[in-house]
Amino acid sequence: MTAGTTARTTAGLVDLVERRVAEAAALRWDDLPDDVREHTGLVLADTIGVIAAGARSAEVGALASEPMLGLGPAGPARTLAPGRPRGDPATVAWLNGTAGTVLELDEGFRPTGHPAIHLLPAALATAEAVHADGALLGAALVAGYEVAARLFESFRLPEPMHPHGHVGALGAATAVAMLRGDDPVALVRIAATQPLLTGWTACYEGATARHTWTGHANRAGVQASVLHRAGFTGALSSHVSVVAPYAADPGGLRDPVDPSTLRIRHNYLKLHSACALTHSALDATVQAWSRLAGDPDEVAEVVVDTVRANLRVDRQAAPNALSTRFSLPYAVAAAIRTGGTGPDALEWRPDVAALAVRVRTRADPELDALWPGAAPARVLIRLASGATAKARVDNPHGHHRDPATRDELRAKFVRLGGSAAIFDTLTGFAAVGDCAALPL
Repeated sequence: MTAGTTARTTAGLVDLVERRVAEAAALRWDDLPDDVREHTGLVLADTIGVIAAGARSAEVGALASEPMLGLGPAGPARTLAPGRPRGDPATVAWLNGTAGTVLELDEGFRPTGHPAIHLLPAALATAEAVHADGALLGAALVAGYEVAARLFESFRLPEPMHPHGHVGALGAATAVAMLRGDDPVALVRIAATQPLLTGWTACYEGATARHTWTGHANRAGVQASVLHRAGFTGALSSHVSVVAPYAADPGGLRDPVDPSTLRIRHNYLKLHSACALTHSALDATVQAWSRLAGDPDEVAEVVVDTVRANLRVDRQAAPNALSTRFSLPYAVAAAIRTGGTGPDALEWRPDVAALAVRVRTRADPELDALWPGAAPARVLIRLASGATAKARVDNPHGHHRDPATRDELRAKFVRLGGSAAIFDTLTGFAAVGDCAALPL
């Protein structure tokens, strides 16, 4: 691609992004379909539950008490760390966004990113600070989600590049603009001028500082408003020019925002505490293993056939609880060895690692043809006795084509340390007159 072609491509993409941002920011809660409003309540409650659980980790707890952050009993916004210390919206959005990926239970959108955790902490902290009502928060969440998801689907980033921390910030900026009454395009331009470049290797090695990637995206969204009001300007081309060579089907940017096709209704809510690329295989493993009812020590081999995209996590885990969540063989072995796929099951265990060595993963062209509408996995478990069991899952339970029920998501919220009553209140957030009163 020549310099002239790149410039023309970038200019065209910038124009499309700015149009979609303006359209998304014009959405109003009362104009959204009932199913979108109901689902948005589930996304908000689920994401808050995941953030609160991650905030109870030792690292996030220590971070929340770090004197340099200036968190304490005063401040316009609450963190979800124990004790709910308060602070300025940018810092709170950063800390809550960081906490949201600790357990790898945050929702996602294919292909391929995690919009809600990139923008809900920014929107929530801002809504508290300006005392917005729940309906405005809901519209901002849906609009920010629409912007982030369309960007995620419109670019196929090179394999070393992880989807956290960059385009999601533009969704955060959109949401913050709506809550503060700012020009959404101006804020998106500023957020796009301060992107991160993130890579999968940090996840593989277990570098837990990678959790701050989503925190940085949320902070960028909040800071975009602060910078805008101070007179700073941004350039959307600063970021778009970097990702322009990876533009795929641009329909997500060319199609006008339509309340009947909003992306938040086409997401997935995670029920396994691991990278989303493992989830179809985990569902298939649980099904196959239940048919054998054998002894994990008797497993001779496990063969996982899946789509090529999932092979990003075809690797043995390093001995830490982040690397395990980004290892398909380890996650499958954990499901067999522990009988679960929750946070405790994905902690590092030598016996699980020993079983993971017997898990083989392969790309299947037939399955690959179904991506990204489906992310199939076929699992065969063979015991030393010769007994076998197999199962195939096209999309994991929790994906919009096989959605988790409200009761299942409430049970997840409770398992993560919340209460059923708070879950129900959070799903009805739109009726709240002041978001500072939400029970976080």
